[in-house]
Amino acid sequence: DCATVSDEEEPMSLSDTAADMRRVVQEEARAYHARNTLAAEAFHQTEGELHRGRRVAHATAHIFANMPVRIRQGELLVGWHPSSVLNEAEQKELDAANAYLRTQTYSVSASEGHMGLDYPSILGEGLGAILTRIDDLASGLSPVDAETPERQAFYASARTSLEACQTLIRRYADLARADADTATDEEWQSELLHTAAVCDRIASEPAASFQEAIQLMWFTFLAVAVEAGASHHCFGPGRLDQYLYPYYARDRAAGILPDDRLRELLDQFAIKCNEFDGPSMSALIMVLGGRTPDGADATNELSYELLHSVGRVGMYFPGVDVSWHSDMDPDFVRRCVALLRNGKGQPSFFHSDVIARGLVRHGVAPEHAVDHLPSTCTETSVMGRTNPWVAWPYVNIPMCLLYAMFDGKHPVTGAQDRPSTGAPQTYDEVKTAFLAQLEHATEQAVATGLRDQYFAELHRPFPLLSCFIQDCLGAGKDISSGGAEYNFLQPEAVGVSNVVDSLVAVRTLVEEQGRFSVDDFRQAVSTDYEDNGELQAAILKECPKYGNDTDWINALFAEVAGAWCSGLEKHRNRFDGPVFPGFLGWTVWIGFGRDTPATPDGRNAGSPLANSLAPCTGVALKGTPSMLLSASDLDHSRGLGGMTFNVRFAADALTSAEGVDRLKGLLEAAFDLGIYQMQVNVVGADVMRAAQETPTEFADLFVRIGGYLVPFTLLPRDAQDEVIERTELEL
Repeated sequence: DCATVSDEEEPMSLSDTAADMRRVVQEEARAYHARNTLAAEAFHQTEGELHRGRRVAHATAHIFANMPVRIRQGELLVGWHPSSVLNEAEQKELDAANAYLRTQTYSVSASEGHMGLDYPSILGEGLGAILTRIDDLASGLSPVDAETPERQAFYASARTSLEACQTLIRRYADLARADADTATDEEWQSELLHTAAVCDRIASEPAASFQEAIQLMWFTFLAVAVEAGASHHCFGPGRLDQYLYPYYARDRAAGILPDDRLRELLDQFAIKCNEFDGPSMSALIMVLGGRTPDGADATNELSYELLHSVGRVGMYFPGVDVSWHSDMDPDFVRRCVALLRNGKGQPSFFHSDVIARGLVRHGVAPEHAVDHLPSTCTETSVMGRTNPWVAWPYVNIPMCLLYAMFDGKHPVTGAQDRPSTGAPQTYDEVKTAFLAQLEHATEQAVATGLRDQYFAELHRPFPLLSCFIQDCLGAGKDISSGGAEYNFLQPEAVGVSNVVDSLVAVRTLVEEQGRFSVDDFRQAVSTDYEDNGELQAAILKECPKYGNDTDWINALFAEVAGAWCSGLEKHRNRFDGPVFPGFLGWTVWIGFGRDTPATPDGRNAGSPLANSLAPCTGVALKGTPSMLLSASDLDHSRGLGGMTFNVRFAADALTSAEGVDRLKGLLEAAFDLGIYQMQVNVVGADVMRAAQETPTEFADLFVRIGGYLVPFTLLPRDAQDEVIERTELEL
């Protein structure tokens, strides 16, 4: 029974082995930049090869055959992501390699990674069966079919890449045996021989035990990350509690997976997720909960165990996202909320049914839609079946409003950057011109995505990844050529709340009160409110704001956000898949803000824009319920490109059981309103200010921004200030 674990029970401490591994990973983890030196060597060897996929496959094989391998003392889950600490000569070699790869158009502007593999098939069928399928599909091609040459080349590259993955796994089998020969501790020697046997088997056979399953998952996860680049590339383990559960249940019932071994495997997995890089602003996501294909609650014992492991390990990765629904085990939800007590921002919460409903509307089969994943932050993919093309491009929505006010011209430089839409003099004219500029921006966003999907198809195939995403092999196409079962494109709108508050200010002060004119607003924003202090004060102090549940402002928000959605939803991407509107800010709201002139909501030039769907920073809010109600007029199932609600509570908000219950109730109330996602910071402003002064003492301080977790001390100062200035809400 999943509910046997008390939600007040604290996770057990790490074993000595896991604690030592955690320390070593924190000290040593770096990106594997030397990988590109090997890639360049391989590309030199294949100059003249006409098929890009075969060149990439050869490079992958060369990397896997030559990358360093390592097994730490006590490591039960093997497969090391190497760290690059280069001397001067090695750095020069890498610089030359990167320069050469640029001449080969090795990298292009593309959305890569950000997905989970088809782990159920990988574990259930095994790499040998996938290799056999490649051969069967290749042998069945007709020599006179026009698509045969392309498919033959693809299958050849897929075979080379998959065999290279098998080689990497067998290298670990050989290393384990070699280490066993020199081991002086009999218990460790026995573990190494067991590891060798596991690796020998899973190099070709399906997983037959929990350890084999988690090991094969880890190897394939590691392999596609190294195929793609020097770090984790935002790949993720996906719904770990679902596809590992059959192996867990079988081994537990057979009495061959005792508590201490289970916890050690899970803790080492969580620690190893941090091997890919040093401190960074990125994401590697594991999803817990959700529904089964028949609609039942998917929460199980392993969901609890994984949650506890994350609590014990307490590292940056893996990020934990809970796929909430109304039938979810309430004890599990409460335990998830209680984990937020540690102040590390784990987990975040997604409304599974809202996301699944949106996917089904776009043609995703219901039994597949339940396998939705946040592709890194809050964008959407379907595990093992999708090329999600997330967060591309980002669009500055407040600039659409500024161009609308200035007839398509930049308000400061005067350059005619956008189509002429007139010089509006009334609120209605301003809004009409804005919607026209927004329509133009959506078209340009789709055009950018189409262009970059085309160039990625030409230059960035991923033959190994294509073996693990349904159904690239059946289609005979690389994932970059549209081989996945579902292909998405997900542009992101940044600064929607700034536009809403700006339009509110124009309506209030121009149309309703008649105190100012649209020309006054134009003058103010073009001069950053210089000599316009009275207008700025009226905007900031007297005008109502989005976030306080005012009916007409709620409707205006839904109209503005809905116009972004409608502008994108009518288009298709390069591979005839849907275009998903998103409202994800990542950290772009900071950079966009630096380049954006003053806006009619009273914001000064250079200040950060609003973050996703949240009210503008600094707005006085009535409370969390009003903020959530303000956004609920929009159908959030339209925002599959990602939506984020960041809320911050006092550091002591969850110290009592009552506080946990109140936050649980708040989250459930938000989801009852149809809110897409909620993420919570429980950290005081005083702690964050202290971290600004002595950052080295707060390396483990994580906060939620733009859809994911980041180390606070890595944020630029203006982003740190923005997080501190967010309204601290009460439960």
